[in-house]
Amino acid sequence: MEIAHPLDKRRIGRTDMAVTALSMGGAGLGGIFGEVSETAGVAAVEKALELGMNWLDTSPYYLDSERRMGLALRGVPRQSYYLSTKVGTHRDRYQDYSADAVRWSIDNSLRTLGLDDVDIGLIHDPLPYHLDQALGPDGALEALIDLKRQGIIKAIGIGVQNHYLIRRAIDTGMLDMALTVNDYTLLRQSVLEGVCDDAESRAVSVVGGAALAMGLLSGRDPLSIGTSRWTPPKDEVAAALRLYDWCKQRDVSILGLALQFSLRQRRLAATLIGASSAEEVEGCWKAAVTPIDEEIWIELTNLLEEIRLKS
Repeated sequence: MEIAHPLDKRRIGRTDMAVTALSMGGAGLGGIFGEVSETAGVAAVEKALELGMNWLDTSPYYLDSERRMGLALRGVPRQSYYLSTKVGTHRDRYQDYSADAVRWSIDNSLRTLGLDDVDIGLIHDPLPYHLDQALGPDGALEALIDLKRQGIIKAIGIGVQNHYLIRRAIDTGMLDMALTVNDYTLLRQSVLEGVCDDAESRAVSVVGGAALAMGLLSGRDPLSIGTSRWTPPKDEVAAALRLYDWCKQRDVSILGLALQFSLRQRRLAATLIGASSAEEVEGCWKAAVTPIDEEIWIELTNLLEEIRLKS
């Protein structure tokens, strides 16, 4: 795989949007994974923009993420960045994928962000039994198409873990992008066959979230990862431990390896980082631009064959 710089620009679907390969995800800065001060959350967004990242992703589901992102964007020229938000998971109308709920959600997001438009609207985390409503008449997709026609959004996407649901949405022919989670990492690369093949046939861009495997590849001891609400699967922890030890033996940053592994994959339009402070953003940036010897990448190929998780 070729070397990639975090500020390389990659196009979203058939749109004229070209986003930076490393971009900013907003889940962490809203406090959904743990308490984050407003000062830290706002500073994280400001640091991402300062470093040159031009795409910010958020959702009303991510607690205070949209409001904090809006605070960070005050005074920032609107044409200097792209912003995406999501529908279907606002806590006041949770898992409502009707057209009415989507219009309400986007309107609410615009007020919270302090903006007149967003660049991408994504159908967020539908379950299989939501899909007929989301993709059918008077559903989420229909509303997003109408909002795109009005110029309130410029592109339509879906953000969900289930590959079957992504493929169903791609098959409508109306999507510009698909955001996947935790499926292109050093531990697993199932998105390549599960989503990318179908997406490319429809000119749909694929974006990777959770390149650090929900923190297992962040540089912390994998055994320390988890909260009272979430515990990583044992097979992921075991594979991450092997990588963690392997990197320590070679004095290689596992954070850098994980981020650069994702950035090198040209079938992904971007990799989103979920940092919640300026320090974390800068740490990810430095890890992404610090060169890693090609011998390490060659050796890594063999290790990944041994530890790769299939699903």
